[in-house]
Amino acid sequence: MTRSQKLLSSLGFAGVVSALVAQPACASNIAQVTAVRLNPTSEGIEIILDTEDGRPLQVFSASFGETFQADVITAQLRLPGGNEFRQDKPAAGIASVTVTRLDNNSIRIKVIGERGQPVAQVIPGAAGLILGIKPTSDTTARTPAPPPTTQQPGTPGEPLPPTGQPVEIPGEPLPPTAQPPGTPGEPLPPTAQPPGTPGEPLPPTAQPPGTPPTGRDAVEIVVTATRTAERVTNVPRSITVVDSEELRQQVGPSRDIGEALANQVPGFAPPSQTISTYGQTLRGRNVSVLIDGVPQTTNLQSFVRELRTIDPSAIERIEVVRGSTAIYGAQATGGVINIITRRPTEERLSSVTEVGVGSALTNTEDALGFNAQHTMSGRTGSFDLTGTVSLARSGAFYDAKGDRIPFYEVGGDSSTIFNLMGKVGVDLGSEQRLQLTVNNFWETQDPNVIPDFSIDDQEGRQKARAIRTGDLDIAGETPGNRNTLLNLSYTNPNLFGSNLQSQIYYRTHSNVGVPSDFRRSTFFGPFVGVARSRTNTEQIGGRLAITTPLSRAENLRLTWGSDYVTEDSRQRFDLYDPERFDASRGRVYRKISERPFVPPYTYDSLGFFGQMEWNIDDIVILSGGIRHERIGLNVNDYTTFNERQIEGGDRKFNATLFNTGAVYKINDTFNVFGNFSQGFSVPDFGRILRQPPADFVGIESSLEVTQPQKVNNYEIGIRGGWPSVQMSLAAFYNTSDLGISFQPVGNTGRLELIRAPERIYGLEGTVDWQPGRTWSIGGTATYIQGEYEEENRYIALDSSRIPPLKLTAYVQNETLPGWNNRLQFLYSGNRDRAFKDGSDGGPISSYLTVDYISAVKIGSGLLQVKVENLLNNQYFPVLSQYIAGFGSDSSNYAGRGLTLSVNYRLNW
Repeated sequence: MTRSQKLLSSLGFAGVVSALVAQPACASNIAQVTAVRLNPTSEGIEIILDTEDGRPLQVFSASFGETFQADVITAQLRLPGGNEFRQDKPAAGIASVTVTRLDNNSIRIKVIGERGQPVAQVIPGAAGLILGIKPTSDTTARTPAPPPTTQQPGTPGEPLPPTGQPVEIPGEPLPPTAQPPGTPGEPLPPTAQPPGTPGEPLPPTAQPPGTPPTGRDAVEIVVTATRTAERVTNVPRSITVVDSEELRQQVGPSRDIGEALANQVPGFAPPSQTISTYGQTLRGRNVSVLIDGVPQTTNLQSFVRELRTIDPSAIERIEVVRGSTAIYGAQATGGVINIITRRPTEERLSSVTEVGVGSALTNTEDALGFNAQHTMSGRTGSFDLTGTVSLARSGAFYDAKGDRIPFYEVGGDSSTIFNLMGKVGVDLGSEQRLQLTVNNFWETQDPNVIPDFSIDDQEGRQKARAIRTGDLDIAGETPGNRNTLLNLSYTNPNLFGSNLQSQIYYRTHSNVGVPSDFRRSTFFGPFVGVARSRTNTEQIGGRLAITTPLSRAENLRLTWGSDYVTEDSRQRFDLYDPERFDASRGRVYRKISERPFVPPYTYDSLGFFGQMEWNIDDIVILSGGIRHERIGLNVNDYTTFNERQIEGGDRKFNATLFNTGAVYKINDTFNVFGNFSQGFSVPDFGRILRQPPADFVGIESSLEVTQPQKVNNYEIGIRGGWPSVQMSLAAFYNTSDLGISFQPVGNTGRLELIRAPERIYGLEGTVDWQPGRTWSIGGTATYIQGEYEEENRYIALDSSRIPPLKLTAYVQNETLPGWNNRLQFLYSGNRDRAFKDGSDGGPISSYLTVDYISAVKIGSGLLQVKVENLLNNQYFPVLSQYIAGFGSDSSNYAGRGLTLSVNYRLNW
């Protein structure tokens, strides 16, 4: 049976997809909007959405520039004249009103003001939806309202009054805004512009889950935590959502997503400033990275590039679920980072163009870099298309002293990134949708320096140094990182009353390293010499999730389904002539041979899950579920790097995981939550297979792994959102009877698997405060401790797992209309407990970085200026200090010094 046949049979897709496409829809849980009407009033207009059965609609609002925007959920647009409504100049001060289909189950209302942002309110107690729209006061004051008419305009069969003449409706005026937003039938307060729009405040960093600050949607909808769309306030977990504007604001010349998340996500370790995610744990454990639900985290993690597989310009938002979970399968013992790509707009055609430059300021030699991105999106009939192309080139990176930072273990330096993302979708009738997403990420690196390994032999702690060689002459493939993803999804929100989501995907990833001189390495030296690594992974998989209401009121539902993935991985070393390398002073790499390091092996995972949720009067929400995972490992007979013969074979592992949680809403603005959830993972088999112990004979008889690591995670938390203050606080404690840690064994090139019991615990907090219309202040705090058990005592886990205390803070101000300024701070504390316990080679020292971000409207676009490390502080990232503690001063790289980037974005 082929791999694709195994996939289809395991998920049941082979005979299902074609049948599902033809199934009739059952619209019992989706409101049908059959008419859109406009009624002029003395203050503006009313927008009326009529539903087929008179049920009320839920609406979530956002505003930007001169536009008010509202999204209506669990509703479909079924107008007699087509699924789009538009009226230009329906009243004085209002340029246009449009009502369009947003996706299968939501509708977007967009109101554009002529001279300012309209103010919107929901008329309480109405069937369907009635929005009261009021233009800015200076506009309405110029146009007095005529006397009220005897008949209400907008009644079916009656034409609308002449454009631009507001007509008063008898009765009470629109009620003032007094209730918290997001509840059907309540007034919608005017909202600030979304992040990145001219004239708006820059977005806060520390958004508490479910309680977005002013200027963001009243209720945030996420999909990662439960495998289906859900309000954050209904999820008994800690979640952080980073939208595209916040991501764009945080990304610097390195184009590194990990750095951006470290500034915004509690529990995520401080930035390592490398292209590897090694050392950036979430709550002290591994994180599973997904793109649109497709796993980027593989079993072979030799180069851990999960967050270096897509450019930020192709991202719509990132959802981070903090804490152990098995909702998407293995490896998420610390949480899940789901990167969601840009979605198509409902407009016929829209474009966004951005260009920028960046450079170190402490030394400008070879430091200039650039970036350019263009996104196009549009819709015609039942088809929609989104495409993003980006090209970025980073210059040389320098520390605060003006010294070049060596490229070894440091990412982004002298790199070129090309990313192409395309997404095409088609609506198969009124309910079903088929969508194909293709993303190709290609990063190449051409440094002109090499690390100075001689400092490893010097006494005392040394800063890593770079030796300038000129362009390296490397035989074979160009060093780089490539990731190609194809994802075909099919959705049907009303299959016999259930919501079906399915996808089949293919992914291939390769990494070709920059050659290095390993001869002085205490770990690889005797075996490798002058060499570089090449890794390849190929994945085929699929996911199926069905959400079925179990009650007429739809407050009890079951989400169930299956996931499958099979991946083939391998790693090889290219070996280079050491004499030619020495004669050229480290510039010329002439390949003399190549040898396998990790043998080809196949990893399979098949999981079945069920998840129940019971919403009791939207006050208490209970949830619980189970997942069973079956994992297979297959390795053929192979020869190790040091010429040992190993017998191949098959191994099987399985795990059954449980979770339960509850949310109690004390009132509309404050709730408490708690959960117990289990996650699991298996070791990186490549680390075991590449250099097994001397007594290792074969896979079936000698493999050290007997069962996956199972993590029990306990969490309690509170979160609240008031008009000017938002906050969250969570405490967590997780344990595992079997840890998964690898410890080097002398200079043998072998890693020993340590399976000792572990416990990790900590606190996370966020706060945002808007003391005035133009001011916002906030921050996050993360405190984590972790230990493993040895001989009846607990020893601190090392600092590559457990980061020091991390604090972030920001203060931002709209200094002038259209000009916004922000200062943000990141503090990483001291940590010496692991050093005292022997887990670290040295203590970890604290450091502070300050960034300045300014955004100003210029013409019809937005200019952003970002200054990283504003105080030009000389510091060493946590991962750098950790590695240097074991005597590898050649990896003791300093952080980037004062760095400037300038970007201009134009929507057209």
